[in-house]
Amino acid sequence: MLARQLRRIGIDPHAGPPSAAQWSALLALTGETYAEYEQLVYLVTRAERMSTDELQRSQSALAEAEQIAGLGSWTWQPGNDTLRISSTLAGLMQLPANTRELSLAHWLDSVESTDRVLLHDSLRHAARQEVSLCGELRLQGYGGLPRWLQYRIVSRPMPDAPGTLAVSGTLLDITERMRAEEQVRTLAFQDPLTGLYNRARFFDLLGSARSRVHEAQEQLALLFLDLDGFKEINDRHGHDAGDQLLRQVAERLRGTVSPHDPLCRFGGDEFLVLIRSKGGEPALNAVAQQILAAIAVPFDVDGRRLSVGVSIGIAVYPRDAMNTLDLVRAADTAMYQAKQQGKGRVEFHRPAAAI
Repeated sequence: MLARQLRRIGIDPHAGPPSAAQWSALLALTGETYAEYEQLVYLVTRAERMSTDELQRSQSALAEAEQIAGLGSWTWQPGNDTLRISSTLAGLMQLPANTRELSLAHWLDSVESTDRVLLHDSLRHAARQEVSLCGELRLQGYGGLPRWLQYRIVSRPMPDAPGTLAVSGTLLDITERMRAEEQVRTLAFQDPLTGLYNRARFFDLLGSARSRVHEAQEQLALLFLDLDGFKEINDRHGHDAGDQLLRQVAERLRGTVSPHDPLCRFGGDEFLVLIRSKGGEPALNAVAQQILAAIAVPFDVDGRRLSVGVSIGIAVYPRDAMNTLDLVRAADTAMYQAKQQGKGRVEFHRPAAAI
């Protein structure tokens, strides 16, 4: 190439020394080439600097977007025991903001045990083949409260390493959403006055319990409770006093029956208790007698001692009814029999012919 450039200005590289005119032409060509080189170096350097600045701006924008959305990102090379994590993910994991590596073992250990197996299996699956997975998991509680995260895992082949998969993913903090949904469920299933199950939720639980008692060889009993003397208290002391009394009745019922036995405020001053047992009528009667004794103790309402009683009717599935509504009707009928027998007592449902 050098020989061609010299011949362009009339210099034979195999001849004698160049003339003065030839030296001038050679210097002009050299200067022109050097100037072009300097310009090229400047343009390349400027382009590299712009690319670096744009990359930094892009990374900064991504980090800001992650922080605003509460979305943390991570990457993992299968076979490695650490993940590369973003600053937002470090915050979600209660790590220092400048942490960029997270031990895989530490991540798994931080997840609630019931979700840990699912996360571990998802990562193993992603390490073996291309996948796109998503789900929800709970981090072990910080300050006693669990935190919910939505995760997404994606694995893709690495362009520069055929046969190797790169695994990446995101974690989104959905704790507030989950708590809001739980509050909605609570409002939908609870009686607002007493905090007991409402009628709709209780019927769901009753239907589910009916399907399980056959397998467990247990009996399912429904206790229908109606307070004696409540109307008089409401009329004499007002609805506010009546509401306070109903809340205290609910608390006493909670303290009397097993935590596994659902309680419902059926309406007004009526309550339902669902009991699964293998003890037959004697065991059910013993529970009912405990309820009678608990309600018989006077209540303190705004400094006033107020007393009510309770009449209880009991129906047993499937002996007394084969479906939910008929079981409630049977227990209700038994409760009215208790009222007719003098109130403050327990009656089991009996067919009309047996009464």
